[in-house]
Amino acid sequence: MISNRNILFVSCCDPLPVPAAVCGQRSSAVPNITQPRSRIVGGSPAPPGSWPWLVNLQLDGGLMCGGVLVDSSWVVTAAHCFSYWTAVVGEFDITKTDPDEQVLKVNRIIPHPKFNPKTFNNDIALVELTTPVVLSDHVTPVCLPGGTEPPTGSPCLVAGWGSLYEGNTCVPLLPQSTCKSTLGKDLVTNTMLCAGYLSGGIDSCQGDSGGPLIYQDRMSGRFQLYGITSWGDGCGEKGKPGVYTRVSAFSDWIQSEIQSRFKTTEHILSLLKIATLTS
Repeated sequence: MISNRNILFVSCCDPLPVPAAVCGQRSSAVPNITQPRSRIVGGSPAPPGSWPWLVNLQLDGGLMCGGVLVDSSWVVTAAHCFSYWTAVVGEFDITKTDPDEQVLKVNRIIPHPKFNPKTFNNDIALVELTTPVVLSDHVTPVCLPGGTEPPTGSPCLVAGWGSLYEGNTCVPLLPQSTCKSTLGKDLVTNTMLCAGYLSGGIDSCQGDSGGPLIYQDRMSGRFQLYGITSWGDGCGEKGKPGVYTRVSAFSDWIQSEIQSRFKTTEHILSLLKIATLTS
């Protein structure tokens, strides 16, 4: 039975030092803290600022889904997770206002035109914010995937809040053949991927639908968005890995939508400038 993921948490093991970068960079001095584990199954709490691209999508002030900041005005999430929401960046503890927290209104939500809510195929959406976020150590966009996909078995992260706090845990990427054989070849398409342990116990049910599956590039040290938490059969069950939207299959669509909006804004500004000069 397909179920969307509403309680998830997962992260890379032993992150590499990250050089200065526009995207995929986090603070070099993430503090060590101890926080209650709450209901984070198979994971652990993450220090504030650990995953500065993580977005908390809210409806009427309550956590509904996770998201990933890919630009100062754009968030990527799952298409099955959208409504009249606000976006909260720099969040750590959802029970209070954090020092680095920014609450931004959503201008529009763009689900993929071929999203199928019955099969969760093409389960990806873009969220445009009304105003750009203010970038900081605790608020930074993640990098979109490069041309080469990480090899099978690579350790990746999924991050989210689960119950209260931002947290993380490690999961390996699985072969597509394993994904299809365990969950059903007709259910798993080429726009999806699987990650997790076939032995069970650790799964994407530890975070939020729409949250990120992140891979840290071994050469550059930058964090790249490889998957979006989508669906699964149960939670942490043996032989039932988590399923994610394969972001690399939608990189062109993401870039096209963002650039299209940018060009439209430029055009409007140029018309306003002309109108001002001729008035």
